[in-house]
Amino acid sequence: MPSSCTAGAGTLTVTVVLPAPSHATPAGGCRLALAVALPAAFFFPSLHESRPSPATERNASLHVQSGSKSMANRAALSPRPILAISLLLCLAPLRPTAAQEQWPQYPITPRPAFMFRWVDDNGSFRAGDTATVMITSFYIPDANVSEVRRKAAFKVTLHGHGDKAGNTSYLTDVAVHLEGDLPSWNITLVPLRAGDFVALFEEERFFLGVDTLNFAVAARDVSPSASLASWTHLGGRRVAAGSRAFVSVFPRDALGNGLPRGADMPFGNWYFAVSWSYVNGTPVQFSGLEYNGWTEDACMSIEFVPTLAGDFLVHVHADNTKLRGSPLPLTVKPGLIDIAKSTAEWKHGTNAVQIFSKLEIFINQRDSFGNLVPGIHSFDAAVVESASRLSVPVGGLRIEAVAEGIQRLSFDVVEPGEFVLTIFETHLKQRLSDTVYVYHVFVGYCDGSKSIVNGSGLVQSVAGSPSSFMVYLVDQYGSPSPIDTKMLRVQILSRNGTSGVNPVITPVREPNETISTDGQTSNFNVSYTPEIAGEYEIWVLCGNVALNDGKPYNMTVSPGAVDTSLSTAPMFDPKAKRSVRNNVTVRLVDSFMNPVVSLEPKLRLQLTSANVTAPMNASSFTAGEFVNNRDGSYTAHYVARYLGLYGMCILFDSRQLAPCPFQVLVLPDEYFSEVREDHISVWEDESVSFDILSNDYIAVGLADVVNLSSPLHGAVLQYNPGYRYTPFERFFGNDSFSYTVSDKHGNVVSGTVFISVLCRPPQFISLPKQLHVTEDIIGPKFGGFPGIEMTYSDTSENISVTVRAQHGNVLLAPVPMKQHLLDDTLSISRVGRSSQALKIQGVVEEINGALKYLQYIGNQDFYGDDVIMLYARNRNGRHRDELHVSVEPVNDPPVILAPKSIFLGGKESRDGYQIFDKQRDPFEFSIVEPDLRWYPGNKSHLLLVLSLEVFEGTLMMTLPASLVGRAELKTGGSNQWQSLQTYVAIAHHLVLRGTGIRLRLDVADCNSAMHRLFYQGGPSHGTSLSITVDDLGNYGCYPDCSEMMSRPLQAAKTVQLSKRKAMNSTRAILTGSAIAIEILAMLCLGGVLLYFLVKCMCALRIERTRGRPGNEVRTSERTMSHQLMSSSPSDDAGYSSAPAAVLSMGGNRSGFRQRSCRSWKQQELEMQQLSGIRNDGNQDDQPVVDKDK
Repeated sequence: MPSSCTAGAGTLTVTVVLPAPSHATPAGGCRLALAVALPAAFFFPSLHESRPSPATERNASLHVQSGSKSMANRAALSPRPILAISLLLCLAPLRPTAAQEQWPQYPITPRPAFMFRWVDDNGSFRAGDTATVMITSFYIPDANVSEVRRKAAFKVTLHGHGDKAGNTSYLTDVAVHLEGDLPSWNITLVPLRAGDFVALFEEERFFLGVDTLNFAVAARDVSPSASLASWTHLGGRRVAAGSRAFVSVFPRDALGNGLPRGADMPFGNWYFAVSWSYVNGTPVQFSGLEYNGWTEDACMSIEFVPTLAGDFLVHVHADNTKLRGSPLPLTVKPGLIDIAKSTAEWKHGTNAVQIFSKLEIFINQRDSFGNLVPGIHSFDAAVVESASRLSVPVGGLRIEAVAEGIQRLSFDVVEPGEFVLTIFETHLKQRLSDTVYVYHVFVGYCDGSKSIVNGSGLVQSVAGSPSSFMVYLVDQYGSPSPIDTKMLRVQILSRNGTSGVNPVITPVREPNETISTDGQTSNFNVSYTPEIAGEYEIWVLCGNVALNDGKPYNMTVSPGAVDTSLSTAPMFDPKAKRSVRNNVTVRLVDSFMNPVVSLEPKLRLQLTSANVTAPMNASSFTAGEFVNNRDGSYTAHYVARYLGLYGMCILFDSRQLAPCPFQVLVLPDEYFSEVREDHISVWEDESVSFDILSNDYIAVGLADVVNLSSPLHGAVLQYNPGYRYTPFERFFGNDSFSYTVSDKHGNVVSGTVFISVLCRPPQFISLPKQLHVTEDIIGPKFGGFPGIEMTYSDTSENISVTVRAQHGNVLLAPVPMKQHLLDDTLSISRVGRSSQALKIQGVVEEINGALKYLQYIGNQDFYGDDVIMLYARNRNGRHRDELHVSVEPVNDPPVILAPKSIFLGGKESRDGYQIFDKQRDPFEFSIVEPDLRWYPGNKSHLLLVLSLEVFEGTLMMTLPASLVGRAELKTGGSNQWQSLQTYVAIAHHLVLRGTGIRLRLDVADCNSAMHRLFYQGGPSHGTSLSITVDDLGNYGCYPDCSEMMSRPLQAAKTVQLSKRKAMNSTRAILTGSAIAIEILAMLCLGGVLLYFLVKCMCALRIERTRGRPGNEVRTSERTMSHQLMSSSPSDDAGYSSAPAAVLSMGGNRSGFRQRSCRSWKQQELEMQQLSGIRNDGNQDDQPVVDKDK
């Protein structure tokens, strides 16, 4: 067998020649040549680089030639390195037929082949950049380009990151571009995550292989809105004053990728700035701010030292953009108490104390940084008179806590003069703040509740206008209580603590008042002039005694008159649209810049000039009323109908507000840009690109986005001309950001983009690879299948999981009892056709708890491989997953379908009586093997042993001759089964006759044999047919039955074969019913006859007893004798005719027996009357003796 090998520059061709057989004809047995053209790099890899050039990346082709005629079959091979090649040659038979001597030429269309590579062979990208994969195609004729373009199905997946093709959390905007010529076909994709990846490219319809490309993705520049700020330590949000607090910053790009450790930051480590504020937003400063640079876990560390106690917010920002997680809540606890730093403050801020009053001073417990320290610490006080420097007893000293870190020290003062108060710590004897507190006790008796304060200035005032009120000091008895003017203090403070008013206190003397030698008085006038409008509190103090029962007076300062020179010039747009409402706003203030409200009726917008081409009329320009904005500003609108220049003025109470006039140029709508709201949606952990100007109208077609706000829950990356939004990790819900556009005309408009971040359908993160159960048994027996778990981002949303099996049912095992809460939403129901699917609905935690008790049972007699389909659904879509179940088979006994009896009459033919005819008989006469339906292999391999026997007569059956080795007979002279030794086959069939036939066939052949069964001879009344089936112990064990054998199972049944017509069931029922009714009727008639017979016998017995003549005569005679002997004369009158009647009855006996029934009844009544008379006459109730006896 000769061969040759030639190597070219880029390919190597191997030719193998097979000589034709010596006996073959020249036309049909010419030699066969096999030529394989492969790239030379396949055999000599050292001559080429690791990646073949496009010229050498050609697919091998296989040619089979026969003489001058050829038949090509080109098989596409992968351009990747090939490990092995297998070639299969099909040679013609040694004796070719006439049809094979000339091979016909049929054109075979080669299968298209594709190769994938990065543009410029560069597989390095930045996250968010568009990567392009070139598609190199082979064996696509120009005529088939459109068909391939229409049918090609390219798929891109990432190895090791799920099997989902297309857009994922790692790749997005995957698009196939098959426009234009073949060399321009490509696939574009945008990688989102940084790292090293392997992409799998395949074409599912034509290309049989999978091509792989490696690529690396680097993170983009740092993005403040995507970077994350957090506390370095778990309890870092709680520190003590003076200790260090550590903040970690994780720099990330706009797509959420973390920057590598040591990456350069703009402006170095000072790129991230830190500021602090109270919870209400008031700024605060801390010391010790330091930047520690990168740490081992690829984050930047920042530390500072908080010195103020309280609750604060730590703001971490860069480029005027706050970081994710910012602001960080910070709670600073005060340090230990420092007596030297602790202070004391007089109540109401005065050290003038009225005699016989209570001195009160507050002790502020502070640490070394001046923070209030909570807790109760022991303090004491000492008082020394300033003049004599003698110690003064302190009466009624009391110290009590009034707030966190503040205690109130109070005692009674009983002597006038100047004193020195010293407060010290009890244990250390250290003075509070190392200082003393001087107070002055004056003689006065003013009462805080009886003293009077009134006047208009006590309630309200006007900014810039003087106001006043009077103070009348009296004692507890209502008498004037004069004091020095300096002992009266008045404090006027705004409620928000930002401003105050200095009052002037003047003593007032009444005309008839006696002037005190020391200049004291009890009446005072307090005057003040406020400047800032707002709400104020007025405190009036007589020394340390606060008037009005220790409560302040509330006073309101209103704005003054409008100052037109200070009022804000009108705020308007100098360019306005035609025939739309345009706004003009003005702000009114007084001389102290207080906003003035509720003056809209005095404002008016007036048109002063109009430079338009069309004539003006009443409808050409309309102006609306001003509306109060409640902040000192007023807004009115106007509508201009024509294009041109308009001059307008704003009048306030007929006075013009500058500037007057102000001019507005009315332009057509095309001059102005107009933006509309954008609504987009994106899956969580994915990214979406969009053009915010796609639905906007931009004048002149050119616009610049001058400002772009940062969304709260994602990052926006600008592309030209579009933008890409990427939600933060694990975020779902609604997000938005705004943008401002400036066009070439200088118009500035703003729009908003509303983003819906959708939750992915629930995903199964844990599923068993293979479940094992047993046929017709619920599995597992206890509990459910382990390892089934799903995840879902929204833990509060109601989701559903539908579980369905292809060849079985799923159910839940009994769930252990637990305490159900009111918010439990778990519901379980059956859905679908025949209610075979199980639907579990609730939150993800409840569903995971229910899935732990999932069980499976196959359909009746099912075994083999089944699939449990899991459909997890939320409001946004559905996710499908599968569980594979292996059902281990169990041997089931065969079933014989046959009636109890079969009537053979009218079925006789030349072969005898056919026991069953499918076209004639309505009943079933067959064998069912339950294990056959799901038998995995060839069903003819599952064999049964069918035995048919009759007690009398002969069975006859026709079988194909090929089954002779599987048949046995039992003849009348033998009780043993005998195999066939000799037989005669006619038309490939043979006839079996005997009292018994046993066959070893598959189910279909057994049923076919039963349908060809005949019965011959036998008695006229019929016989019994015994059917026995043995399954040989085989079940579901294909292809290897060595381990799937069981004890053989049998089924037996006896069928009565009758030659006589048996009564059908309907006739039998009717006949039986008629017989039963007849018997019941006879029983009823017999019962009625018996009743009357008994009644007559009773009547005859009574007649015989009472109708004897001798007894009647004797009874009558005894009765008469007794009556004659014992009755009184008066009684005989009523019974004079009785004896005659009795005697006449006794004289004719024969006439008594022949009496009719009516005569007998009358006689019986007469005898009853006589018996009653006799009993009444026999008072002693003695028996009467018959004299004749």
